[in-house]
Amino acid sequence: MAADITAEMFLKAFNRVGGDSSAAARAVTNYKTLSGWRASQIAQAAAVGAAAMAIPVAHIATLAADFAVLLRKMAVCAWGIGYKLGAEVEAEEDLAIILGLWSGAVERDALSVTAAASGGAAGLIALNAAYPTFAQAVMTQVLTQGGHTVVTAVAGKVAGKGGGKMAAKLTKPLLQMKAHAIALKFSLMLGSKAVTGIVPFLGAVAGGAINAHFVNKFADAAETYYRAKLAYPGGPAGDVRVPV
Repeated sequence: MAADITAEMFLKAFNRVGGDSSAAARAVTNYKTLSGWRASQIAQAAAVGAAAMAIPVAHIATLAADFAVLLRKMAVCAWGIGYKLGAEVEAEEDLAIILGLWSGAVERDALSVTAAASGGAAGLIALNAAYPTFAQAVMTQVLTQGGHTVVTAVAGKVAGKGGGKMAAKLTKPLLQMKAHAIALKFSLMLGSKAVTGIVPFLGAVAGGAINAHFVNKFADAAETYYRAKLAYPGGPAGDVRVPV
């Protein structure tokens, strides 16, 4: 079906979006509150969804572009939440984890990286020492629990090359492990658009509503992630408060 998003398609789209959070950093400064930022991004996503579904039948040809734009909008919204909360934003790494949380491919328990380390998960403590940021610690935990071979491979390189000087390379294996589940979430959304878009007017309404729902839920996942990041011992200290 034209609305299917494969794991390969998702990974290609992610690679186009994943590394640049500069637009979010600039745009979020125009909003006084976190809730205002979220509302603006949801409204923009809804407008994109409605426009993509405005012409019945022809909307099928726009679904792939709609997916790409929606992924970008979700990313910008999430990164803006991180900036607004005062967290360190690691664009590609953060987005990979938030996508996992939003889709259900990554459990929220994965954000409790300190507890996992004290429980002695294989290789986790050594890797957290080598990759001390919150995003890297979460990815390490997910990969370790999933039995991914990158954990052993990276641990060996860390031992031989001095740990912290080595750049983290965990985003790619994490996404490869979880890409199918994330792509399925998008496919279900696009499938519903393909059906409702056949009906005049209803298609545009549904397209806007579906996009708004996706971005709203993604914003929830992003806020959960960045609040956990702020509480991580290796990250910014203190209870950061913003007007809501």
